[in-house]
Amino acid sequence: MAENRWTSELHWRRAGQQTRSERTQAALMDAAEELLMEKGAEATSIADIARRAGFSVGSVYHHFRDKRALLLALFNRMTESYAALTRQASDPAMWEGARIRDLFRGYLEVTLSLSRDHGAAKAAVSAAVADQPELAVHYAEIQGETRRALLGLVLARRDEIGHAAPEAAAGFAIDQLAAMLRARLDPVQKVSALRDMDDAAFVDEALQMVSDYLRLAPAGAG
Repeated sequence: MAENRWTSELHWRRAGQQTRSERTQAALMDAAEELLMEKGAEATSIADIARRAGFSVGSVYHHFRDKRALLLALFNRMTESYAALTRQASDPAMWEGARIRDLFRGYLEVTLSLSRDHGAAKAAVSAAVADQPELAVHYAEIQGETRRALLGLVLARRDEIGHAAPEAAAGFAIDQLAAMLRARLDPVQKVSALRDMDDAAFVDEALQMVSDYLRLAPAGAG
């Protein structure tokens, strides 16, 4: 997809590492994430992670009790990175001059990009820590924050919405976009009409759907 002027400055940020120990932990988690993307959690061993990161197996166990503890730390890092990205993208100043279509396009493109870059690793880690439901609850809370932030940005431009109930309609449109993203990205779902098109076509189709539903003012109007 072409570069989006509104989201080109958004990045999957990680906190700067200060100490040698923190740098080592980050390198081990980076290696684990790469391996999870390549072959999944079951096939990834502590020895694999150590080898990929360039450390000894003993060094891994010095920083993490076992593989599960490393995966838990990786899940927390992913979650906090997503939360930081949400906060960054929620800044109204970033979207000065943007229209509702721009907001939705940014939401779709950033979500697709994150899934392509980190989705397999996140799925593998989530499965490995599935017996800790509080983690899923925390992640769901962050997703809720994302929805509320996007809704707030959209409703700040409610004069573009021609629907008779703009607030309810905007919330419904965001939920429909989220459902379309899940249908496209979740390998368990078999919605071929959404999965078979390329990302650019998917974004255009989704934008057309919500634009028609919300009766958005044409570009250049207002």
